[in-house]
Amino acid sequence: MTGQSSFNFDLDPLPRPGSFFRWGSQNYQVYERLLAGGITSAEMHKLNFLSHTKRISDVREKLNPLGYDVVCEVFSGKVNVWKIKKMEREAA
Repeated sequence: MTGQSSFNFDLDPLPRPGSFFRWGSQNYQVYERLLAGGITSAEMHKLNFLSHTKRISDVREKLNPLGYDVVCEVFSGKVNVWKIKKMEREAA
């Protein structure tokens, strides 16, 4: 089909934050923002998170068995952004 866009629909949506974490907890807030597209180190600092690396690790621990990871990308300067990415399947 020429001239048509192809869309990649994720047929396995990720669980909602309440499935993994207590409502309002730091982990809940981080995961909620990751689901919305990502969270920056600056945002986590403004939210007074005690250890943002621990928060990311906790979310990663829940997502890895589902085939997802939380990856860090340089946003600008010293600001990083974390996003959820589907893990690549290894060739058999």
